[in-house]
Amino acid sequence: MEKTLTVAQSLRHARHDFLNELQLIKMNLDLGRPQEAQAIIRSHAEAAMHASRLSDIGLPLTEEWLLTANWRFPGFNFHVECPALKAPTHLDAEFRRFLEHFVESAKQRLNPYQAFYGSILLASSAASFEMTITCPGNWLDLDVLETHGFTVRKECSEDSTLIAVRAQMEG
Repeated sequence: MEKTLTVAQSLRHARHDFLNELQLIKMNLDLGRPQEAQAIIRSHAEAAMHASRLSDIGLPLTEEWLLTANWRFPGFNFHVECPALKAPTHLDAEFRRFLEHFVESAKQRLNPYQAFYGSILLASSAASFEMTITCPGNWLDLDVLETHGFTVRKECSEDSTLIAVRAQMEG
């Protein structure tokens, strides 16, 4: 089931996360660890750059899902990177539906006390767009949503799983 967040709830989560990160930076500075504080700042600057690119590729539903997933699904932690310059905008709702189904299926495999750490990469070329989900562990039996408009590839090894969703560019 999809849980939507109000703007106020999203801002509350963002404010909480921001204050936690400021505390972490302050703690590292107080402990005389400026390199660690700088690494946190660099990490957030990079995340902001990827979020900006994500907002430019024309997938508002997917963007909202990616930006709120860590709040909507406690225990799930996604690191999102977006070097993509464009996307097949007509598939926006399908990408969001795929991601929602992915998390719901993954929740069935996790015990309630187990955290999920994964990364999502959105990349594009002139001819295609690909969203790649990478996570630790072998998820061979994970149910992935097949849909018209893109292809899904799942590769599992003993210690990691890669799920690639690929679509052709419009035009």
